[in-house]
This record gives sequence, C-alpha cells and structure tokens, in this order.
Amino acid sequence: MSEPNGNHPSRARAPRAVGWLALAGVSIIAGIASYFHALAVVQAAGARPPVAYLVPALADLVILGASADLLAASRAGQSRPRLAMTALGTGVVVTLAMNVAAGSGHGLGGRLVAGWPALAFVLALESLGGLVRRGRRGSPARTAAATSSHPEPPVPLGVDEALAVLLAADSQRQLADALGVPRSRVQAWAARVAQPAGPVAVDLPVNGQAADAS
Repeated sequence: MSEPNGNHPSRARAPRAVGWLALAGVSIIAGIASYFHALAVVQAAGARPPVAYLVPALADLVILGASADLLAASRAGQSRPRLAMTALGTGVVVTLAMNVAAGSGHGLGGRLVAGWPALAFVLALESLGGLVRRGRRGSPARTAAATSSHPEPPVPLGVDEALAVLLAADSQRQLADALGVPRSRVQAWAARVAQPAGPVAVDLPVNGQAADAS
C-alpha cells in the first residue's frame, strides 16, 4: 500500500536503512581501530595482559553507555542527565587523546590519521542516536495512537435536535406522565420540531411539580 503522499513505504524506509548500515559500519570500523591505537599506547606505558587488553576498551564503553543514557532520557522527554554528559565528554577526550598519542611518532600527519577513528566513532554513534530519536517521533503508529487517544469532543445537540430525540423515544402521553407536564406542552414541542420557526421555551418540572400549563 502506498503512503498518502504517493511514496511507497519501502522507498521511504530505504534512506533510513542506508543510514543505519553506513553509520553502524563506521562505528564498528572506527571502534576497532580506536581500540588497537589505545592498546599500543597502553602497552607502551608498560601495561601487560590481561590489563593491557581491557583498559583500551574502557573509553569506548563509557561513550557507548553515556550515549544510551542520553537516548533513553530523550525518549522519556527528560532533560539530558549531567552525569551522562560528563561521562560522554570524558570518554571522548580520553579516547581522542590516546589515539592522537598513538600517532605522535609520525608527526602531525600521524596524529591526524590516528585521531580520526576516535572522532569518527563518536560522530557515528551520536548520528545513530539521532536516527533513533527521529524515527520514534515520526513513527506513523505512534502518531495514530496519539491521535486516537485524544478524540474530539462530541458536538452538543441544539434545542430542536434534543426535542426530536426526546419525542422519538416514547409517545406524547407517556412523555407527559414521565416529565410531569401537561400533554399540551408535549404537543407544542412536537409542533415546534415539525415546523421550526424560532426559539422555544422548554419548561421541565422542578422538584416533582408540574410546570404551568400553556
């Protein structure tokens, strides 16, 4: 089935799927390169296995966890948690510094090349989070649910419409007995509904007492 604007759903999802694949690929490649750059720095600092294999992963895991926390807060409509923002900033600085240090032996070009994977990892991860947030806000199912959960209030009936419904519910005699009004009053209502000519006064009984007969 085509969408209202004429675009096929598969065509509308294609750019989003390409974006997911591209950003996921960048995140994986950049994460691996960043890990090995940090591993070289850690080993150069004298760390030995298994510590040398674990420490380089800490910065990227902190970035990943902080990004997930920020995404959850965004979905819940909450403000960005300060701790998550601090963790994200710290992780970015640490992983970027370790990658730049890995290429310091090759001058400025080495620093740029070695630092790029860390920066690409952070940018791709944040872009993936943006895709998720925008996808949830623009989901047709969520939009339809939000619309159906707030139905429009019914339009109130006018005097003539209300009288027509009342008169159709029972006979004139039974309505007069039930409402405690003279039958002539019910007949006047029926005439009003049959030939509307202007406002009509509807006198109903008060405290069980019948209104004055017209």
